[in-house]
Amino acid sequence: MNKMDCYNTSCQSYQKWFIGNDLRSILLADEAVSEQVGNHIYPCVAAEGTEGDFIVYSRQKYAKSSTKMGVYQDECQVAVTAISDDYDRAVALASKIDNALTGNQVVGENVRIKIELKDSMEVFDDNKFIETLLFEIK
Repeated sequence: MNKMDCYNTSCQSYQKWFIGNDLRSILLADEAVSEQVGNHIYPCVAAEGTEGDFIVYSRQKYAKSSTKMGVYQDECQVAVTAISDDYDRAVALASKIDNALTGNQVVGENVRIKIELKDSMEVFDDNKFIETLLFEIK
């Protein structure tokens, strides 16, 4: 799908249906992140049998703000989760993800988005340390 097809017709607000793919591209392009996980970055769920450190992301919310003239802004929240067998590596990966994503980003051809870390949490489950970062994207 062409990025230009992802704009609302009433404004220049970029629709966020494929935002996970955009975030994955940013993370893969980041040397520190890719050095730790390679290409082990998955939408919604990791491939069965995935070992070592990896990342899973999922869109948690997507909303459009509008007036009677139409949509003026698309925004969403995406959870990006760092998973590791080792606590220190999970925290280090979370930090790398935050550094790679936070701020103004350009995706595709001149599509500008703003990414802010809004929340985070950590848990231990199924013998894995899990660091989840919740990003808001406008």
